[in-house]
Amino acid sequence: MIVLYTTLIVLVCFLVLFNTYRVWFLIDARRRGKLPQRGKATMFDVRHLLMEGEKELAIQVYCEIFQTTPIKAKKDVEDLERSLKV
Repeated sequence: MIVLYTTLIVLVCFLVLFNTYRVWFLIDARRRGKLPQRGKATMFDVRHLLMEGEKELAIQVYCEIFQTTPIKAKKDVEDLERSLKV
């Protein structure tokens, strides 16, 4: 039983740290001017980020624009990336 509680505590701590890093990553990108202000993003920003090689940021912006899951956003951004390379 103690092993289960310990595992759950470690998992929760990992999730909190991961989410904190993700939020910090976005805040830092906005501060550096890589991302537009919250609520002001467009598909042009997604395309621009892809062309700069910032795929993770492009996925986050896509999620923000369309209020979709990261998994669906990743698939859609990869499709967009493929169409840009043609």
